[in-house]
Amino acid sequence: MDYRFVDKHYFMVDVTDAHIDATLKHTAHLPEVVSFFATRKTTKYTALGFRIDAEKWEEALKEAIEQAEGFIDGLAILLDRSLPTICPLVHVRRVGDKDAILVQLGEPGWAYVKAKEANIEDAWRERCSQVFQAVNPFFDIVAGVHSRRNTALSRQLLYSMKMYRHGASTGVYGLEFICKWSALEGLVCGGEQPKKPLIISRLSALFEDQHEKLPDLQHLWALRNEAVHEARAFHSDHLHEAKPLAIEIHQVENLFRCAVIFALAHVDRADSLGSLWSHAGSYRLPKFAVEPRPPQMQRFAMMNVRFNTNSVAQGVGPMFDKAFDHFRVPKDEQ
Repeated sequence: MDYRFVDKHYFMVDVTDAHIDATLKHTAHLPEVVSFFATRKTTKYTALGFRIDAEKWEEALKEAIEQAEGFIDGLAILLDRSLPTICPLVHVRRVGDKDAILVQLGEPGWAYVKAKEANIEDAWRERCSQVFQAVNPFFDIVAGVHSRRNTALSRQLLYSMKMYRHGASTGVYGLEFICKWSALEGLVCGGEQPKKPLIISRLSALFEDQHEKLPDLQHLWALRNEAVHEARAFHSDHLHEAKPLAIEIHQVENLFRCAVIFALAHVDRADSLGSLWSHAGSYRLPKFAVEPRPPQMQRFAMMNVRFNTNSVAQGVGPMFDKAFDHFRVPKDEQ
């Protein structure tokens, strides 16, 4: 990377093959780290050092990662898609220590709890099979063999399902929320305005006999507005105005699943979103459509995942001190 940041509390410096070799000696048992350096012949590596005051090293590491991500945010307007990625291995050293501990960073993601009771797992598999059967007409639309494949409703289903899939694969909770909500909003409203009263009235009609399963749409709409119109889709200690959207994603998923099952149940008779949603009040959502994950099989968002590798980089402390002294900004330039 050609761009460098320097201050009395952080520095950037090129990483040599010798440094990588020394690191891999301690981390050959960590496949994520080995994979990160697998392209070393064609990839340029940069070390980013931070000096942070904190009570615990975990707090300092969390702040350092947020700052590193912020640097990449700023570079995004320069580097197009060739953005740097953060190495999953971090050296953490307390002030005055000769050595540094090696900590592995984990990717944000979902942790799934497995039910201890076999009957709960079996019931959930049966429910998923029922959802699959209800979604089957969509695969005919995708393959171009459905007789109604070119209606406005079928086209919107193709757009919404694709947006939902990209939300599921983004790996960023805020973007996942936005994409999945966009998929829902497209299938409920399309280009019709005004969207807020439309999405509330149509989903309320769809859940008329399952009203207790309908989440607070006013609340979700407010989150949607902040995330989309104010870019507040990323919650952290430093961006605390933004709501943590990960905990709300399951609500959007449940709404979208029900909307898709409803749409596909009427794809043979409805050409447009307007004609589709005219059937919402007379339609009864099947139990498997509104059924949430069992309490024994909950899903949790994993954030700030860190693993102590139980490895130590010996004697690197003085080297870090020397680097900070070398890159220190002169007082008249601070």
